[in-house]
Amino acid sequence: MQGNTYCTGYFGTWDFHYNDQGLADEWTIDQPGLFRIYKMKYDKFNKVIEAPAYDVFGNLIQTNHFTYSGNQIVKQEWNDIVNGGSGKMLFSHNSKGQIVSVEDAITDINVFFTYDNMGNCIRHDYYIGKEIFFSDRYQFDVRLRDPLLTVSGVDFLFAYYGATYFDKLWYSRNLSIIYDGDGNPFVINDFDASKTDISTGNGNFPTSINYYDKVSESPLYFSFGYSCNGNNFTDQISSSGNRTSGINKAIKRPSMLLLGSAKSIKEQLQELRKQYLK
Repeated sequence: MQGNTYCTGYFGTWDFHYNDQGLADEWTIDQPGLFRIYKMKYDKFNKVIEAPAYDVFGNLIQTNHFTYSGNQIVKQEWNDIVNGGSGKMLFSHNSKGQIVSVEDAITDINVFFTYDNMGNCIRHDYYIGKEIFFSDRYQFDVRLRDPLLTVSGVDFLFAYYGATYFDKLWYSRNLSIIYDGDGNPFVINDFDASKTDISTGNGNFPTSINYYDKVSESPLYFSFGYSCNGNNFTDQISSSGNRTSGINKAIKRPSMLLLGSAKSIKEQLQELRKQYLK
């Protein structure tokens, strides 16, 4: 059964395929210079316990194993088959069961999360040790349902460092900030909520979203398509995102925050800082 296809909007596509139980069993990430297929395996409680990654030729390039306490993810262990390196990510939760921090005991990368009263994540802060490098902030001014809520079986973005995105609503504004060595903030993209143009379909899921980035002075366009299997009209989502004009360096950010070797992740965060703080 073919399932959801979802695009990040940064010149990339996410494609979800489902098994006979309706659980996402494949997640394809297709971005310029990067292609991975994660194949999810579940326990008897329908929790993802393994997600090995493969390249475009079907070669195994990464392993992922997950450990739970009750229904909450508490540990993700991964190994990079091609480049070497490994990670052990430890998850902490608040009393509401929301992920509030992720600590990688090997890379010393730490990510902290802040939520609003509706349960939407309004901020991610990325640290190496005690030094902040990067922050993503979100607003939810429009009561627009999050398309990722239609993905069954996967409820956090295990392919990325510190990304949640499984919020109750889809964001109307995204503000991304890089910090220099003294902790001074520099905005690298700002999707202006007042200029966000959203169209919705059945169930108040988006059919298209057009953001406007105030930093690059250019739009960013998403489109979504849905199909029906007779039980849930949102069984499939497809989208393609492209920037119609202008250049924004932040388009490289999502792929840079994919899991990789300890050296790779640290170097990429350092490079992201240097790219904007010349």
